[in-house]
Amino acid sequence: MLELLSVQRHDFLNHLQIISGLLQLNRETEAREYIRTVSRDIVSLSKVVHLQVPEVAAVLLMAYNRAVSYQIEMAFDVQANLKDCTVPGEELASLLEELLNNIIDYLAPPEVAARKISIGIMGTEVSYSWQISFSAAPYAYPTRVEESAQRAVDNGVRLKLYITN
Repeated sequence: MLELLSVQRHDFLNHLQIISGLLQLNRETEAREYIRTVSRDIVSLSKVVHLQVPEVAAVLLMAYNRAVSYQIEMAFDVQANLKDCTVPGEELASLLEELLNNIIDYLAPPEVAARKISIGIMGTEVSYSWQISFSAAPYAYPTRVEESAQRAVDNGVRLKLYITN
């Protein structure tokens, strides 16, 4: 978690430097667009932070930072807070950590062009579901990813995994 905070602090300072540089160059339109983009990302991450299962929130934030370190874009669509999730938080976090790390490992090689992971969390108080999508690499089948996803499903996680072209 300390590493996570350190990375977030570094990213925040970097964003401020970029905005400052754009303003010094009188590129106000680009600065405003950059602020909008960063704000959208912060709102998305804020929804992750406010999940009612802290172990899951921590895993998602750590996966986000790991993905960014490989220039992999990770987008969140959080429509549920997991307050009444029936899968124990520690177990759910462990299953998601394994799955997300396998997806990041799969997308990490430099020859992979499409580097995006989308994570959706939907549901109501009685039923939550996860949708995770990422692009297939042209040279390898994501066997480890599918095995991790199957383990999550076998442990009660409602998960749809989409591998796109």
